[in-house]
Amino acid sequence: MRDGTWWWSDATYELHGFEVGEVVPTTELVLAHVHPDDRQGWRSALLGTTPAGTYSHVRLRDAQGRTRHVLGLVHREDDVVEAALVDVSAVVRSEGARVATEQIAAATTSRATIEQAKGMLASAFAVNPEEGFEMLRRASMQHNVTLRRLAELVVARAAARGRPVAELADELGQVLAPSSVGTDEAVADS
Repeated sequence: MRDGTWWWSDATYELHGFEVGEVVPTTELVLAHVHPDDRQGWRSALLGTTPAGTYSHVRLRDAQGRTRHVLGLVHREDDVVEAALVDVSAVVRSEGARVATEQIAAATTSRATIEQAKGMLASAFAVNPEEGFEMLRRASMQHNVTLRRLAELVVARAAARGRPVAELADELGQVLAPSSVGTDEAVADS
């Protein structure tokens, strides 16, 4: 690091998107390929390394503009710093896709419950679905309860009663009342 002399393995050239020998590795070239938000951390890992070593996660942008997630394992021996780079991009993409799928599924389920409650309120109070949603939204804000949770209470109360729609207005009105929101008593009392 001190004199800026670098040696790259064939795999390191490939990781950076170059043919072997296509470029001369320098400190400036190395840091230019690191995401701006990760540069200081990577520089610190390279310069502040002890013989025991350290590691750092960095995002590299290769010569073709692709972003790669790399785990750099760094250690120092005398004045020589060695960094082993492991491309973990596939793992990061896979985990990101898994988390996104879970969040989309949760949002879809939540949305379905809200739509169901909205329809039940619209039917019970003889209003249009938008007004049913507004009832939910207003009660949610007034009682500091998530819209999803309030919708779950409305649906559970309606399902627990099993009575004709005409009798639901009183029951569902109780769920929206301040005394029952936020507790499971709104459902348990039914």
